[in-house]
Amino acid sequence: METYSFIILGIYIALLYYIIPSSSLSFDLYNRKFRLLPNWFKYVALIFTIVALIVIFAFKDSIDNQRDVVVSVFNLTLFMVFFSKQKTEDEFSEEVRFKAFAYSFVSFVALIFALGAMRVAGSDDSDWSNFIIQAFMGGGLLIATLYFYFTLYKLRKEK
Repeated sequence: METYSFIILGIYIALLYYIIPSSSLSFDLYNRKFRLLPNWFKYVALIFTIVALIVIFAFKDSIDNQRDVVVSVFNLTLFMVFFSKQKTEDEFSEEVRFKAFAYSFVSFVALIFALGAMRVAGSDDSDWSNFIIQAFMGGGLLIATLYFYFTLYKLRKEK
């Protein structure tokens, strides 16, 4: 594993430790409330993405798996944006966020099964696995984020 993988893994673990409540062992999903990141984390995510892309393209000759690093940066950015609070967070936005995350998870699982079926069918390309799984994760997060913000936009426009 490369250094950036450990850095990204550490950031994900720290964010999950903050988001998942201490009562995470109760399995009643309707009563579970996730602790969301503050609203200003959206700006942190944007600054992180800009700085990371500048560093990646400045040192592009010395980075081996440049596309994996770019996808990891975008996945982390989408994660931070999706789990950041709205300025006016209410029960409806929590419900839409949970529904969007459920849709994202279901689509990710379906895509992983499709990838597994393709691997069993014989298309054995070793370069495929890490990049494709990261792209599927990013696609699921992108779908969830777009669904969440589009649903909130439609609701606010109707009012």
